[in-house]
Amino acid sequence: MGAAPAGLMRDLIVLSDLHLGRGYDAARKRWRRLEAFLYDEDFLAFCRWLCRSQREQLPPLALVLNGDVFDFLRIEPEPRPGAGAERAFAPLLTPPAAARMARDVLAGHPAVALGLAEVLAAGHEVVFLPGNHDLEVQWEPVQAAIAEALVARLEELGAPPGAVSRLSFAPWFLHEPGRVWIEHGCQYDPENAFRFPLRRGLAEGPLAATVAERDMPLGNFFQRYLYNAFGSVTFIVPSTRANYRYFRHLLANRPRLLLRVALSHGRFLIQVLRRLARVPELGWQEEAERAHRAELGAVAAASGLGDRLEAVDRLKFTRADAARAAAGMLRQAGKLVIGAAATVLAGLLVFTAATSAIASLQYGVGWKALLSLAVYLVFGALLAAGAVASALRVPADVAPGTMAAAAGRIAALLDVPLVTFGHSHEETVRPLARAGRDPAWYFNTGTWLAVFTHDLFLPRERVQYTFLRVQGTSAELLRWSPERERALPVILLEEDPPGWEESGAPGPASGGPPRPEA
Repeated sequence: MGAAPAGLMRDLIVLSDLHLGRGYDAARKRWRRLEAFLYDEDFLAFCRWLCRSQREQLPPLALVLNGDVFDFLRIEPEPRPGAGAERAFAPLLTPPAAARMARDVLAGHPAVALGLAEVLAAGHEVVFLPGNHDLEVQWEPVQAAIAEALVARLEELGAPPGAVSRLSFAPWFLHEPGRVWIEHGCQYDPENAFRFPLRRGLAEGPLAATVAERDMPLGNFFQRYLYNAFGSVTFIVPSTRANYRYFRHLLANRPRLLLRVALSHGRFLIQVLRRLARVPELGWQEEAERAHRAELGAVAAASGLGDRLEAVDRLKFTRADAARAAAGMLRQAGKLVIGAAATVLAGLLVFTAATSAIASLQYGVGWKALLSLAVYLVFGALLAAGAVASALRVPADVAPGTMAAAAGRIAALLDVPLVTFGHSHEETVRPLARAGRDPAWYFNTGTWLAVFTHDLFLPRERVQYTFLRVQGTSAELLRWSPERERALPVILLEEDPPGWEESGAPGPASGGPPRPEA
């Protein structure tokens, strides 16, 4: 699984979460409606800088694209008569459909494809890992489509025929023993984890579409069936907290858009929820689990990790997939309706009793009117307080905490000093305590996109082209600056995580950004 060559360790450049859509439509001279990645030329400049900066160094580097490079969930549907829900949501991701989307994405981002080809032509490696928005990268038809697009670019560059051999795909992670563990990290986010993420064994079978629908994380579900309806909006961070903030933002600023989406997609959403809540077809889960377990065993043997990989697989959160969430949503909706009806009935009874009691009092009309006004004001205040409390209540954001905890477990299980994820779109550098050892380090490479964080104020640019550079057993989180044509330290605020004092881990070094070393 990506072991370093004998002798010197190769440098690793790790980035994630580009979320490439179908890109630029040359025929219409416009970017497509759901495109979020608008920085193709900057990415090409970044790849060329990598090649220049590594020209005099050995061994060649490996550019690791750590998941969600493609966004197969944020793709415009192709209306076809009689296609039903596919007219609104695009087809489910079977291997042929995902391969076709990969071709469309790279055709719409020619500068990105050229940048990757130039990295390969310069003698370096390119490694793709899957994320929750492009889990299908592990399928051979998708890999063939990506390789085909890059081969075309390599031929234009006049590169040697063997250059494409330096392109590789990992089904889950990249691990270099004693050095680093790299994976996307969605498996440690309760809202974005798959029960059966290893699916190469299902690519040729009839259950690929069924598994794609039934084993769909809740975050994927809402991206596919709801958020795409809002069109060209700033990308949403994949968390409950950010989703709720976005809902409140739309309610306050674009209520007509919110209402239009509710009317146009509401019936489809209900149909999907009902379908997912039904008892599933027999056999799909057993087949998906069999395929996952078989590939897990093969990867464990090939990587030499054995039972330790089984232990890493058990760290995943799989209690909030869309199918189980759909049943839970319908149950909660029923309880909410019953509870609301009971609350309204009780309120009406109390209100009626209060007004009747006032009417029976032996006071003048003025006193009765004053008491009635007081009752109206009290009930109005209670209703307003309930509405405000509901609007201001923001769900807890658990993903970053669970991801950091999983990174600590992985560092201890595999005895690696560096663990890096993507997925959360939040740049992170955090020490991980190891019993009797120097601390390991957890990095999150963030995203290259502008994300929806309107209530988060940081002294940083709107977009940071973040990446992790690993040299030997040291690592540094950097950002590419196209204007300066060089890498700069990522802008991060010092923030002590909970339990820092008890962990025994050192704080950030003074005098500038830390450069963690194992």
